[in-house]
Amino acid sequence: RVARINKDGSIPKDNPFLDQPTVLPETYSYGHRDPEGAAINPATGKLWVIEHGPLGGDKISIIKPGGNYGWPNVSYGRRYNGDLIAGTGATQKPGVEQPVYFWYPDIAPCGLIFYTGDMFPEWKGNVLVGGMGAKSLIRLVLDGDKVVAEERLLKDLNQRVREVQQGPDGALFILLDDGRLIRVSRK
Repeated sequence: RVARINKDGSIPKDNPFLDQPTVLPETYSYGHRDPEGAAINPATGKLWVIEHGPLGGDKISIIKPGGNYGWPNVSYGRRYNGDLIAGTGATQKPGVEQPVYFWYPDIAPCGLIFYTGDMFPEWKGNVLVGGMGAKSLIRLVLDGDKVVAEERLLKDLNQRVREVQQGPDGALFILLDDGRLIRVSRK
């Protein structure tokens, strides 16, 4: 689930499940398998979450209040033994939110940012995702809320990308699996 609280730890009065005594009041959305990163799109104010699928089906979703994101009944992946998820292999059902984008095979995502810097102006508004399994930094080009292109960067390092952050000057800081923190810049 995705939880939503105020800065002081209190529960927002408009959280979607406040009237349901069997649901924790901080619950904002549910049906998430394994969220690994979240960021607010500065262009829209919408919360985006990236999560691990099982065997395939890593995905990015835009979070809606009260939204059901499918797990464990809907997935673009399979169980680790190869069986279909929920016995049906359903990738969609009524009332379940569809991802903005998904990967098959897995990229093993870790970290998510929207690039807002000036160092790489052609990347402004793009999503950057660490790919542990993909051993790359993944750049997603957006048109509104739709992914229109994907580029895999830093593949030549042959390292799992654990985290990506943007510095104040627009450079990127990338944490690699071997413990190195590298700075990616044009300078």
